[in-house]
Amino acid sequence: MGRSAKISSSKLYSGKISIRLDKYCLGNKIIEKEIVEHSDSVGIVALDNKENIILVKQFRIATKRSLLEIPAGKIEKGETSKMAALREMNEEIGYTGNLTPLFQSYLAPGYDTEKMYFFLASDLKISKNRLAQDEDEQINITRMTLKSALKSCISGKIIDCKTVAAVMMTVHLKDGLKKSS
Repeated sequence: MGRSAKISSSKLYSGKISIRLDKYCLGNKIIEKEIVEHSDSVGIVALDNKENIILVKQFRIATKRSLLEIPAGKIEKGETSKMAALREMNEEIGYTGNLTPLFQSYLAPGYDTEKMYFFLASDLKISKNRLAQDEDEQINITRMTLKSALKSCISGKIIDCKTVAAVMMTVHLKDGLKKSS
């Protein structure tokens, strides 16, 4: 594996996200790459007492369609990933619960700095002080068995990458726990 050395970095845009232009050496070539600087985020696999996964369906302007997704959102300044997961779960599905870390993953490392922290939420309770959804969200809640969610990932009904990864990991871990019991 070759190593690279950064030559320069300059900010092209700064707002809720930022875009920078990195110039670096890769082998004997000079490469320029635009990089999106995005806050880290959380994704939550919320399982009710019947082991149904709670998903949100929302319109995504970038895709021009509604997608079925796990509850998720960015980590706000001053929050830990666990605090952000509890807040997002409250805002998007109106629940609180016990969180267990599942895994971490970069969402698009070819051009984006965002890293997502995934949690499994169990022992769900309806939130007493439900937070309002973000202004750019209009969410419908859907429940399905993990098996149905897995089939929806495989069939292409669920096409959001964070949701596909989270469902696959959860099914894998649950299967592993059953086999070791």
